Order: sequence, then C-alpha cells, then structure tokens
Amino acid sequence: MNSEIVKIKASESIWLLVCVLASFLDLAFLPTDQMIGLLSLSSGIYVLALMQNGWRILPYLAAAIALPCLYLPLSIPQVLLLSTIKLCSTSIVYSVFSAGAFRQPFKIRDAIRLLVWGAGVAGFLSSTSIMLLLPGMMAQMQPQTGLHPWWLLYLSHLLGVLILVPGYWALLHERLVLRANWLIETTFLLAIAASGGMLQLAHFNPSTLQWTYLCFPLMVWSALRMGQVSNSLMALLLLLILASPTVNQTLPNSEILMQGILLAMAQQMGIFLAVIRRENELAVSEARLAKQVFHHASEGIMMISADHQVVAVNPAFSRITGYSEEEALGHQSRIFDTRPGNPNQYQSILLRELDAKGHWEGEMLDKRKSGEVYPAWLSISAVHDHEGRLSRYVGIFSDYTTRKQAEQRVNYLARHDSLTELFNRNGFHEELAKALIRAGTKRRGLAVFFIDLDRFKSINDTLGHDVGDQLLRIVAQRLKKQLKQDDIIARLGGDEFTVVLENVHLAAQIAQVAERLLHTIAESYLINGQELFVTGSIGISLYPNDAGLASQLMRNADLAMYRAKDMGKNAYQFFAQDMNSTNTQQFSVQAALRFALEREQLYLMFQPQMNLATGQLCGMECLIRWQHPEMGAISPVEFIPIAEETGMILQIGHWVLQRACQVAQGWREQGLQVPKIAVNLSVRQFKPGILVEQVATVLAETGLPPYLLELEVTESLIMRRINEAVEIMNDLKAMGVSLAIDDFGTGYSSLSQLKYLPLDILKIDRSFVEGLPASSDDTAIAQSIVAMAKKLGLSVVAEGVETLEQMQTLRDAGCDMMQGYYYAKPLSEIEMGQFIERVSA
Repeated sequence: MNSEIVKIKASESIWLLVCVLASFLDLAFLPTDQMIGLLSLSSGIYVLALMQNGWRILPYLAAAIALPCLYLPLSIPQVLLLSTIKLCSTSIVYSVFSAGAFRQPFKIRDAIRLLVWGAGVAGFLSSTSIMLLLPGMMAQMQPQTGLHPWWLLYLSHLLGVLILVPGYWALLHERLVLRANWLIETTFLLAIAASGGMLQLAHFNPSTLQWTYLCFPLMVWSALRMGQVSNSLMALLLLLILASPTVNQTLPNSEILMQGILLAMAQQMGIFLAVIRRENELAVSEARLAKQVFHHASEGIMMISADHQVVAVNPAFSRITGYSEEEALGHQSRIFDTRPGNPNQYQSILLRELDAKGHWEGEMLDKRKSGEVYPAWLSISAVHDHEGRLSRYVGIFSDYTTRKQAEQRVNYLARHDSLTELFNRNGFHEELAKALIRAGTKRRGLAVFFIDLDRFKSINDTLGHDVGDQLLRIVAQRLKKQLKQDDIIARLGGDEFTVVLENVHLAAQIAQVAERLLHTIAESYLINGQELFVTGSIGISLYPNDAGLASQLMRNADLAMYRAKDMGKNAYQFFAQDMNSTNTQQFSVQAALRFALEREQLYLMFQPQMNLATGQLCGMECLIRWQHPEMGAISPVEFIPIAEETGMILQIGHWVLQRACQVAQGWREQGLQVPKIAVNLSVRQFKPGILVEQVATVLAETGLPPYLLELEVTESLIMRRINEAVEIMNDLKAMGVSLAIDDFGTGYSSLSQLKYLPLDILKIDRSFVEGLPASSDDTAIAQSIVAMAKKLGLSVVAEGVETLEQMQTLRDAGCDMMQGYYYAKPLSEIEMGQFIERVSA
C-alpha cells in the first residue's frame, strides 16, 4: 500500500515538473517585450497532466501554473487571476472526457470532443476571460502586436491542445507498432519540413510565402501513412518554427497569425485522417479475422437473405451437410421451409419466436445430402440495417449426433447396470412403479422375485472379480432368456437380481417360473477353462396379496429370499406373514447383542475331545453361548451371523480368546492337568498385524503356555487369501500355538495348496460323520480325508460323533480324536473342571 502511494506521488511530481518546463519553454519563445506568443505547449501539457492523474493533482497543478506567471510583468493578483483562468480552461477540457479515457484508443468522437470543447469552448472562454479580466494586459500588448491579442491567445491554446493531447493519447496505444520503419519515415518527413522551413526563412520573400502550403501534403502523408503520433510531431515542428523569434522578427504578425490558423486547420484535418486510418485498419483487421473465423469454424455458418435465400456458407457447412457451396447458394433455406415432410415438428415455434424476438436457439432435425436425418443444434439471429430493416439472417449450427448419443448413453447408464445391461436400482424402481400402476388400473396380479446367488462371494474372493463379473453376465443372460420380453429384470447390485412378472394370478404359474430360473442358474459355467457351479435363492412377494407399495413388496421378497437360504439354498420361497415376526426377532437380537458383553450375558461351554488310542481326554473346544434375561437362550446359529455382519464379532472373538485362556490358566493354577483348548477364529479376526499381536497379548496377560492354545480356522477363510493366511499362520506357529483347519471338505480348498499350510490338526466336518456307517459315500470320504491327513502329517479330529457305530468306523479308518455327544455334551466351566479332575485321577 505504501509503495503504491510513493509511486503515485512520484508520477505526479514528474508531470508537475513537465508542466513547469513547458511553461518556461513558452516564455522562452515569447517575442521581445510581449507576454503572449503563438507557442503555448503548456495548455496541452496541463490537460495531459490532469487526464493522466485525475482531480487529485489539481492543487499541485495550480501551483505549477502559477509559478511561471511570476516571471511576467504582472502583479500578484493578476498572476493569481491568470493562473485561475488557465486552470479552469484545463478543467473544462478534462471534464468532457470520462475517467480513464486514456485506456481506450483515440476515436472520432474523442477528436470531435477535443475540437469542440478542448480547443473551441475552453479556448474561447480562456481568451475572453483574460481579455475581460485583465484589460491592462491586453492594452499593453495591443500596440506591439498589430492585431487583436484575443486571436493570438485563442490560437495558441488551440494549437497546444490539438497537437499534444491526440499525439500523447495515440502514443500510449500505438507505441508497440512504432518500429524502425516508422522511425525512419517520420525522421525523413521531419527533416524535409525542418529543411524547408529554414530555407524559407533564410531567403524570405513575401511572394514565396505560398510555398509553405507544401507542408499540408506532408502532414496528410504523415497522418495517413504513419498515424497520429507522426502527425503531432510534424505539427509540433512546424509550430516551433512558426513561433520562433526569428520568424517573429521576419514575418508580419498578420502572416504569423494566418500561418497559425492554417496549421491548426491542417492539424485537425490530420487528426481526423489518422483516426479514420486507424479505424479503417481495425475494421479491415476485424473483417479478416471474421473471415478466418467464418472459414475455419468447426460449426456450420450460413447467411440467409431476408427472402430466405442462402447467400453464404462456410466449409463446415459443406462438411456437415454434404452440400457444396455452389449447391447451397441461391436456394431456400430449409429452416424456413414449411412444406409437408419437414422433420421438425417445432418449426412453427422456431419461426414465431425468430419473428418476435429476432433470435432462436435449440435442437432441430436436419437432413444431409445423402438423405440421413441427424440432430443439429441451431442458433439463428435476425440482422437489421441502420434503418431497422431486416437485412439477413445468420445461422450457426453444429452436428449434435455425438452429443445426442452421449446424452442417450448417460440416460441409459442412469437406469441400467453397466455390467449386465439390465435395469439398475433406479431403473427398476421406475419400472416397478409403472407396473404397479398398470396392475392397479387393470386389477391384475403382479409378482416380485428377489434372487440372490448362493456362495457367490466365495467364488468372487477365491477366483477374482474378473471371473465373478463374467459369471454375473452369464447369469443375467440366462435369466433374461427364461423370461418374456415384457417381464422386468434388474440387477440391484452385487449378486442380487430382481424380476417382476405382470398379469399373473396362479401360484403354480409363478412357481413354475421360479423353478425354471433356479434350474438355469444351477447349470454349470465354463469361465477361463474352469467349470464353476453356483445356485440361487429366490424370494417371492405378490401384489396385492402381500403388499400394495413397491417398497413393501421389495422388503417382503427380500425376507422370503432369506427364508429360502435358511431352508438350504437353491430354493424359492413365497412370502408369509410369519416372516415379519422372524425379521423383527432378528432386529431385537441385533439390538440386544450390542449390550451382551458389558452385561455379562455371554458365557463359554466346553466340548471334550477324546483320544481314540488311549481313551484319555486330549483337548476341548470352546463354544460360546448367550443367555438373555428376557429372550432366554439364543443359539449361536442365530447371533453369530449377526455379529459377523455388524462387526461386533471382533469384540466377541477377543473376549472368547481371552476368557478361554483365563479359564484354562485358572485350572492349571488349581493343579489340574489341562489339555489343549481350541478357540474358533472369525473371518474378521484373521487380519495381518492384528491377530498375531492379539494372541501374543492375551497369552502374556493370562500366562497360559502357547502350546496349550489351539486356534481353529475354517477352510474357506484360509483359501480366500492363501498367501496372506500362510504368513499369519507361520507367525502363530513361531509363537508355539497349534493350528487346526475346521469344517474340512465344505470349502474350495486345493489339495496342492493344503500341503503348504503350517497346520497341526484337520477336523472332519459333522456333515460327513452323520451318515456313518450306513452311507458308503460318507464312509469313503471320511477314509480319504484321514488317509490324506496322515500323508501330510496331520492329526485328525472327527466332529459330531454320537453313536458307537460312528466311533468304530472312524477308529477303523485311523482317526486320532473325536468329539461329540457319544462322549459328552458341551460342559459348563465348573462341569469341565470337574471332568478334567475326574479323568485325570
């Protein structure tokens, strides 16, 4: 801010110094014993200073004007009066121009204002004021000059303003074009003018005075050839010669005055010529630019006469429409063609608005020369002449095909799934709303199917998202083939699909469609040379029986789908009212589970594991239970999936691990021979950098030796991220913890990968034990699992052993350990402690 103020003051000081120097230069050119001369450069300099700096310089300008007047033979009051008159005339000139006038180029209107107000009115008032207010000064000059001093005052002011103001104004805007050629030509002209003036004065003869008129062609040439700056320099040189003491002593005063008037006329003519030249050059330049824009524009441009005939087109017009310039010119524009067959149904609106407002912009259809109809974006305006009459129309248009296709694609993607090309959630809801309106109007039934793929997440995580995406696309194609064209099918996201069947009333008809869909989903898939299998679960809700609103129908179908999954998957289920109560129960369980830990409602049960070879207790598995004060005992089958889904399994899993180790260490401190204690891990717990640290912390806090802790992980959990799982398991093994793979045979494990896992124990899932020994298939599977485990150096534990026959079959197969109701049911903490004490005695 301070630097800006200093800069402004410095600029003002320079201008004030120039004003003073100009005034003293005027005094130096005064004839002997005279107070007024033809040279008054200060008149123009005062105006420039005020226009450049604004009104803020006015007080300082008054001092700069008064200072040189002190050198005139005038009294102090006369000096002050003369300074005030000059300051007022300068202010009049400045006031007719807007603030910052120098920012715009010098134009015709500026030249007229300068002539009328700056030179005419201000000069007249200034000269008249001096004559009236300083009569003594005028009387003193009258006998010496031989002519009335008013004319000399007026002419000197006129020349000072007309020469300096336009020249400086033009210099501000034309300095960039003042190159070497301009300087050479201007110097040459000035040299000619100066030489001619000196020769004229050296051999002066009144009869040869008419030779001075040769200066006029020079000024015209300078104005037209080199602009206003050169013109002002030429006029300034001639004025200096004319006002010099030598000329004043040689020429009669009447001749000097006449030559000054002629110079003023020539200068004003030069001003107009220079401005006209510059504006003509600007117009030509703009015309060239407009022509380049016209020819190189990417949009089609056409000019249409008032009688609707095409008079000009650009190359883009031919490129877009296919019509050459010769084929288009002279023909009626299709914009105004109202004959039948025009593809634009809104053309009447276009013409009406164009006639009323003079402009129209919007989309229209046009036809190429080939006959192809394409969308175009048109902007057309009516152009009127200076008398207001319609001259022509100018139309600018572009091929809207690509943009239209992009808009259509965006609209399509807003309602469709990009992977399967089916309706997405937004599109489905819109279509379902329309279907409900049709069903309500025609009083017809409607069925909503909610389809979810079974175990799709395992395939997606194991084989990769690319395989999962290909599977989803194939499923979408299969479902679509099994439906009618009018049926609605959508993918809501993930592996969830929805179907709407209209005009259905019979449950058997709906069930038949559901069975067909399940069958087509269950067929094998060959993706990247690998055969895959997946099934689906379908929930069905009916309109108007189950609900009347779209949201309720979707919710009911979703509930029915989950019931189908609970019933074993690869099935369909119609919605029933009891599902609402079941769903309410699930929400109640979810809400109560958040407080189960802090209210100590969770507890552990222990399932003993027996060694078949010795018949001794060799381990136990921790089982979590929940006793709610109001809802009673809640099965893990019910609350564990909810805990997994909500993320509460992390807290619960940590509590189970810590509580199991605390109980086991407590038994040890009581002197009991505690076997290994097995704790199941959740998928969410099995994370790098989390599980290992958690296990180490719990063992350190409880003091339980690592070799007494066994961690059980499911087969699908390991195979989901095999490399990551191996790293975690290696860290746990290094800690001394035993590792067991649970539910073996139910996942997608590869035997070739299994041998690289640092496992100690393999547990046979109870689903393979239930059929023993009656089922030959289950017997063969059990025997194969045991044999494979032995080859890999793993101990084998069989789950769910309930009968003597099952125990004997597994023992004969080589199984090492067993757990199940045949030996003992799950025991409480106290009961398990007593059991250990009893078997150890």
